[in-house]
Amino acid sequence: TKDLVFVSVGFETTAPSTCVPLQKEVPENFSIYSCHRICPPVLETILSLGESKVQGFVQPGHVAVITGLGMFNDLAAKYHLPQVVAGFEPLDLLMAAYMLCKQMKEGRAEVENEYSRLVKPEGNVIARKLMEDTFEPVDRAWRGFPVIKKSALALKEKYAYCDATKVHEDILANTPEVDAEAKGCRCGDVLRGLISSEECPMFGRGCKPTSPMGPCMVSSEGGCNIAFRFSGKR
Repeated sequence: TKDLVFVSVGFETTAPSTCVPLQKEVPENFSIYSCHRICPPVLETILSLGESKVQGFVQPGHVAVITGLGMFNDLAAKYHLPQVVAGFEPLDLLMAAYMLCKQMKEGRAEVENEYSRLVKPEGNVIARKLMEDTFEPVDRAWRGFPVIKKSALALKEKYAYCDATKVHEDILANTPEVDAEAKGCRCGDVLRGLISSEECPMFGRGCKPTSPMGPCMVSSEGGCNIAFRFSGKR
């Protein structure tokens, strides 16, 4: 029987679905390789590095549907940073931009919920409980950042029998967490908000959606990929 490894990716949005199979007995040849990440630690890192000129955050509504609003409060208090949790429709984003500008004009730094039709203050309590029972936060390297403490989710010890990092430890032992970027790639600077995608010297030249050189161009959700398709600057 061949081994089946489920590579689970995504932020708090997708993590609960990874927990579901573990609520029942799983096949002996099944294991999970958790690549889940957590939003607050990387946002904290962006701000604590002191490099970024970010004045406010449009926070991801699909994450807040699971987590609720509370996890963003520390950023608002510590950095006096306006935040708006938003949906993904054009009117959602326009309203979020308006709400951010209004906060800045009035000197407020709050966590406001534009996506109230789906996001509740407490989030999805059942999904959060599943995550708490299944995962524990661990340190992990990110592209363009130092290792960020407790920024990823690993399976708890009670699930070691289906944790791919333990089941296939011999295979994964020498696998690097993050590959080196291509020479000239500035995805790290894009991700930290230091430059726009168009300011990268590879943008639209060697690096395109059909021939990506950096991670921001690979996915259709990547900042450089989106900029290439919609900004008109190539």
